[in-house]
Amino acid sequence: MTFSSDADEVFYYLQALDQKCDILSHLPMAAYVVRADGVVIWYNARAAELWGRKPAIGDTDERFCGAHTLFRPDGSHMAHSDTPVALALSTGASVHEDEVIIGRPDGSRVPVSVHIDPIRNPKDGQIIGVVNYFSDLTERKRQEAEREQFLREAETRSAQLQEARDELETKVERRTIALRQLSSQLMHAQDKQSRRIARELHDSVGQYLAALGMSLAQLEKAKASKAPEILSECHQLLDRCLKETRTLSYLLHPPLLDEAGFATAARNYAEEFARRSGIEIDISLDLPYRLPADTEVLLFRVLQESLTNIHRHSGSRRAKICAGIDEGTVSLEIRDYGHGIPEEVLENFKTSGKGVGLGLAGLRERLREVDGKFDLSSTTDGTILRVSLLVTKTCEPFRISAAGVDQAISRTPNLPMARTGKASTRASQRR
Repeated sequence: MTFSSDADEVFYYLQALDQKCDILSHLPMAAYVVRADGVVIWYNARAAELWGRKPAIGDTDERFCGAHTLFRPDGSHMAHSDTPVALALSTGASVHEDEVIIGRPDGSRVPVSVHIDPIRNPKDGQIIGVVNYFSDLTERKRQEAEREQFLREAETRSAQLQEARDELETKVERRTIALRQLSSQLMHAQDKQSRRIARELHDSVGQYLAALGMSLAQLEKAKASKAPEILSECHQLLDRCLKETRTLSYLLHPPLLDEAGFATAARNYAEEFARRSGIEIDISLDLPYRLPADTEVLLFRVLQESLTNIHRHSGSRRAKICAGIDEGTVSLEIRDYGHGIPEEVLENFKTSGKGVGLGLAGLRERLREVDGKFDLSSTTDGTILRVSLLVTKTCEPFRISAAGVDQAISRTPNLPMARTGKASTRASQRR
């Protein structure tokens, strides 16, 4: 066979080899060959698959690439004469890992990475064509997109975590400041309370005891006819001392709380509070078991503080108290129907612990120490305080005798209050 050029001979044997052994057609990588004029003179099955078509071999209209259309990585159209294959033919330079996007006849697009090398005449080194090996980048692009998505999500999550951390640090800092202030306030309050108790003892019990001492001295010197009168005066002074002592003891820790539990102590305290304040109290307690001692003390302090605040600040003429146990959690709610707490004051308390008095701030911290919940809400229709905490253990059902309750109540003094009046109570305790 006679060839017009060495190039024709090379391409002839290339096609013959492909047709005879079918090795090149089944390469896993797509490949095709063009002549020096850019005409496609051979391609394998993988190239046709990626192109989405089978161009005619030797067709002068099929130049530089067998793809229907081509695009650059940025999506702009690429003319066949501007392809890396055309560049390799004109310059003789190899091209590796350039990205080209193949446009198929069905409209789909396939990103590929091209590897192009010139084919030279072994005699004179002239370029007689180029071979282009190209591979599908679809899976790699998908993985890169997933990786970019993961990175964006990770950055977003990291930013969210940092924001949450900053917020938590701010809350911790605020709470630390609030605790320091509360600790300082508590020290002042304890000092004030100590001075008040000392003053009460000096002005009441102390004075009565001093008078009692003088009466006893008079009794020693008195004649028999004066002894009964002086002795009666001593008994009166002694009774006043006992009454003042019971009053101070009750204010510090009611005896009913230890002997009969929170439910009985709360009911008794509410009834006495209603009698002294003129505020109507509706109390409903569903506490069939004694609670742990620390829990009962904490709940009673919440009750005391709440009723004191209602009397001093709310202007309400009635209040409602509810308590119960549900799935191991004891809850207490105290509601009034007064003019409420100003919104800015309530918000200040929730964020910094300031604005509503030392008592509530101290109770909130005590509840936090035992993982309890403290919720204070208020509108112009009144204020609601809700507290709840887990009951780690329960005591035996109430078994205190009526005589024991009466004995504890007998030690409960009738405490004075700034304003008094008639009051009605509706108290119910389900046991």
